[in-house]
Amino acid sequence: MQTVLFTRHADIDLPPTSSDPELNAAGAARAEELAHVVHTAQVASVFTSTLRRTKLTAAPPAARLGLRPAVAPPAAELARRVLAGELGAVVLVVGHSNTVPEMIAALGVTAPPTIGEREFDNLFVVTVADSGEASSLALKYGETSLR
Repeated sequence: MQTVLFTRHADIDLPPTSSDPELNAAGAARAEELAHVVHTAQVASVFTSTLRRTKLTAAPPAARLGLRPAVAPPAAELARRVLAGELGAVVLVVGHSNTVPEMIAALGVTAPPTIGEREFDNLFVVTVADSGEASSLALKYGETSLR
């Protein structure tokens, strides 16, 4: 069985002031909360996008876990590597409102989530059984995002 924890990057100011904004104060706090939430999950690898907001979100959990985040490959490649067990039994992926659903779908979840522009508090737990059957659980963490 493989488990992937997916979250969108933590809070940024909207509208963004640049194409690669930093986290705002709420986002920095949420990143610390993410570290608290996942630190006992036996995460073996952490992935981000190339953008600063995902790296800043992943930094606290990765530090707490003693892991170094890597840039995620395309969704199909990530799914192949997860399913092959190459990345460990539990993986954390910090992405974006458009990439997280795409990666969840690549793992076989038939109804991936839609993530709104102002939603930063989602944590999606995708489990793929040895039979290949995928299931997902949608959780919330940290302060409630403004909708």
